[in-house]
Amino acid sequence: MNFSKLSNSRIFLTIFLSIIILFIIIPLSWTLSIVNEKIKSYTILNMMNYSSSKMVSDEIVVVTIDEKTFEKLWFPFSRSYYSDLIKNINSWWAEVIWFDIMFANNNPSDLEWDNKFADTIKEAWNIVLGSATTTKNFWWEILWVIEMPLEKFYSWVFAHWFYAPNIDKRTKIATSFFPSMKIHDYDKNLNDYNHFSISILKAYYSKLFKQDYLSYNESNDDYFYVRPDLKIPFQNTNTKWVLINYIPLPDPSTGKLSNFKYYSFLDVLENKIDPKVFEWKIVLVWATAKWIKDTFITYNGIEYWVFVLANAINTVLTKSFLIELDYAIEFSLIFLLIILSVYFNLSRSGLVLIFSNLSITLIFLIIFPLAVIVFTPYLLNYLAHLFFALVVSLTLSNTVKYLIENKNKNKLNKALSEYVSEAIADEVLSNSWKINLDWEIKKLAIYFSDIEWFTTISEKFKPEELVSFLREYLSNMSDIIMDEKWFIDKYEWDAIMALWWSFIDYDKWWYHACFSALKQQERLWELNKKWSKSWFNEIKVRIGLHIWEAIVWNIWSAGRKMEYTALGDNVNLASRLEWVNKFYWTYICVSEVIYQENKEFFEFRYLDKIKVKWKNKPIKIYELLSLKWNLDNSKKEIVLSFENAVKKYLDRDFIWAKKDFENLKNLWDKPSLTYLDMCEIYIKNPPEADWEGISVMTSK
Repeated sequence: MNFSKLSNSRIFLTIFLSIIILFIIIPLSWTLSIVNEKIKSYTILNMMNYSSSKMVSDEIVVVTIDEKTFEKLWFPFSRSYYSDLIKNINSWWAEVIWFDIMFANNNPSDLEWDNKFADTIKEAWNIVLGSATTTKNFWWEILWVIEMPLEKFYSWVFAHWFYAPNIDKRTKIATSFFPSMKIHDYDKNLNDYNHFSISILKAYYSKLFKQDYLSYNESNDDYFYVRPDLKIPFQNTNTKWVLINYIPLPDPSTGKLSNFKYYSFLDVLENKIDPKVFEWKIVLVWATAKWIKDTFITYNGIEYWVFVLANAINTVLTKSFLIELDYAIEFSLIFLLIILSVYFNLSRSGLVLIFSNLSITLIFLIIFPLAVIVFTPYLLNYLAHLFFALVVSLTLSNTVKYLIENKNKNKLNKALSEYVSEAIADEVLSNSWKINLDWEIKKLAIYFSDIEWFTTISEKFKPEELVSFLREYLSNMSDIIMDEKWFIDKYEWDAIMALWWSFIDYDKWWYHACFSALKQQERLWELNKKWSKSWFNEIKVRIGLHIWEAIVWNIWSAGRKMEYTALGDNVNLASRLEWVNKFYWTYICVSEVIYQENKEFFEFRYLDKIKVKWKNKPIKIYELLSLKWNLDNSKKEIVLSFENAVKKYLDRDFIWAKKDFENLKNLWDKPSLTYLDMCEIYIKNPPEADWEGISVMTSK
C-alpha cells in the first residue's frame, strides 16, 4: 500500500486525523467531565428559570427548625413539641408529615413523652419517619445495612424510607437518588426499601386517592413507577438513578432560602400560621439552623438537606424530569463533528473553510444544545467534549493542511525555481503577490545575450555534443541570472532573454542587472579553460542591457498555455544593443539609462551615440567594464585615452583622433578599431556641417 498516495487522499486523512483526535479527547474525559458538570448545573438551573412559576409545586410545605426555634426550645428539645406540632398540622388537614429525625434512641429523662409521641404517631396515621443506611464489614463481604427508628415509633408510621443520595465524585454535588434499593436489615434479611422522596410520594398518593401504593414497587429498564400511571424516568439507560431537577434560588436579598413555602417550627407550634397553607399538603420537617450544618452541595450551591428533599419530591410532582442523553448518541455526534470539521478544514477553498466552520459551530454548539435544552427533557453530558473536539479538530486539521500545503508549496517552488529565480518563486507563492493575467506597463531591465559566431561553432559539434555543450553553457549562465533575481523569459538556442525586475519592486535592482552580466563573463572565462581541452579554444558572449518601460503581460491560450513576456520598442532596443557589440568589438553594451543608474557602482566607458535600425531617436551607449575601482592602471589609461580620442573625433579633428586610435589599436583596444575605420572615412569624406557624431546602424 502506498502510504504517500493515501496521505494525499482527503477522505483517508479525514478518517485518520479523526481517530487521532478521539484518542486525544478520551484521556482528557475526566477533566472535561468536571467542566461538563458545571455546564449541566447551569443548564438545569436555566431550564427551570424559563418556567419556574409553573415548576414549583404548591403541595409542598417546609417546617424549619431554625435559629428562632432553638433559641426558645433549645436542642435537643422534648418530643412533646413534636407531638404538639403533629396535632396542630393534622388539625389543619395536612396529608403527610415527614420528619428527617431517626428517633432511634429512648430519652430516659422524658420517657413519658416518648410514649405519648408514639401514641401521637399512631393516632395521626400519616407520619413518615426515616431510616439510615450504613455499611457493615462482615468477614466475607461489605453490606449496605439499614438502621431503623425505635420499634414503638416505627410500628405506627404510615411509611418509612432510607437515606442515600448519590453524590457526584468529581463535583461533590447531590445529583440523583435510587428510587428503590435492596438493603439488609440487622438480621441480614434483604428487603426492598424506597428512597425518602418515593416513600413520601407513595404515602401522599395513598392518602390522597385512598389506595395502597406503599407496597407498589414496579420498574423496568427505563422507568420506576410510583403508582401504575406515574412513571419516573431513570437518569440514563446505564443506571437506575433519578436526577433531581433543582428549583433555582431567588435573589438572596429577599432573605428566602428557596422558592418552596416554609415556616418556622416555633410559629407552627404557637399557631401563628394560617391553617389553610397546610390543607392537603406534604409537610417536611427538619432543621435549617446554621450551626447544625445539615447541608449538601447542589446545582444551586449549598442548600439545606430538607430543601434537597423538597426538590426531589417536586421533580416528580411537577413531572419536570431530566434525562441524560444517551452516551452513544453524544459520542456519535462528537465523532460526526470531528469528521465534518476535519474534512472541510482540509479544503483549499477559503470560502468553504469559513462557511463550514461557522455552520459546524452554529449547528453543534448553538442550535443543537439549545434545541435539546428548550424542547426536550434531555441533558447533554459532553458539551465540553463537543467544544474541545471542535478546537482540536480545527487545530490539528489546519496544522496538517499547513504542512501538506507547505510541502506542496516547496515542490511547486522548486519546480517554479527552474523557470524563474528562487526569490521570484517565493514572491509569486507568497500571499503578498497576485498574478496579474492582464497587461501592464512596468519599468524593468531587459537583457539579451548571444554566443558570437554560434552558427559556425555549432557546425563543429556532433548533435549529442552540441546538446551537452548548450546544456552546460545555459545552465551556468541561467544560474547566475536567477541567483541575481532575474526572470528568464525565453531561450532561443544559445540566446537568452531575461527581465529584471518584472514581478516586484526592489531597491537598486538595476545594480543586480550589471553585476549579473559581469559575473557571466567571469564564469565564461572559467568555462573556456575547460572547453579548450576538448572542443575549441574560446567562445565569446555578447550581452545587451537596457532599462526602460515596457509592456509586460501573459500571452496565453486560456487554460492551456501561458507565457509571461515583455514587448515594445525598448525590448527591441535591448536586443539591438546585444548586436551593437559586433560593431564595437565589445561584449557588454548598455544604454545610457543603465549607465546613469549604475555609474557609482561600476566602471563604464562611453562608446558612441547611435541610431539603431528602424529608430530615429539616437541613444548613447556604454561598455560595462567592471565593478567600481576594479580596473587596473593600464586599463584606466586606455579608457582615458579612448575618451580623449572620442572627444577629438566629435570635434571633427579626425586626423589627430586617428593617430590616438592607432595607438590604442596597438594596445589591443578593440572599440578603437571601429573608430579608426570611421576616422578614415571622414578624412576622405568630411561629414555635413550639421553632423552630430551620430553613428547609424544599418543592420538589425
